[in-house]
Amino acid sequence: MPRPVISKIAGVLAASLLLAGPALAQDAPTPAEPQAGASAAEPQAGAAAAPSGGQAAGQYAAAVESLSPLVQDVQVVGPWTDGDQSGVWRTVMVQPAGDDAKPHFFIQQLDASGHDGLSLRSTAEITEIATLDGQIVGYRADDPGEAQTNSLSLFFEFVPADGEISETYELHFTPGQPYIFGPASN
Repeated sequence: MPRPVISKIAGVLAASLLLAGPALAQDAPTPAEPQAGASAAEPQAGAAAAPSGGQAAGQYAAAVESLSPLVQDVQVVGPWTDGDQSGVWRTVMVQPAGDDAKPHFFIQQLDASGHDGLSLRSTAEITEIATLDGQIVGYRADDPGEAQTNSLSLFFEFVPADGEISETYELHFTPGQPYIFGPASN
């Protein structure tokens, strides 16, 4: 990936949390609503005027604070390209409360093409992860091949509830096609 694209992605990655959407947000005032203790003279997060350094830091802190406590893990796992469009893959793991709660795992494609910042291109849940009996203790992305620049391969380390030896599962995901998820083949 060319260096300017990587720099652009790195520069706006923190702002991607702002684009996570209402599914990941808690009850928080909308950007146009004044927050408690804020004076009318202070610009609000999301106001039309560009924020100064301190205001930008406040916007990013507000984005992090607005994440649901159910969100247990958010990672950028690699770049993607599709013709003249490019961006990054992001994973989000949501863990409901309760002893029998199962994690829900989502893949998001964030687009960094032709605009200022990242935008959400797609979100897909990998439903099989919620059916596993055990715990995901880590995962990593595999580098895509040159012919598969718009696909994602992840390898999960999973510890079954009734065992001590971890197992490896693999996911192969390409937008618009059925994904493949199951025990690793090697």
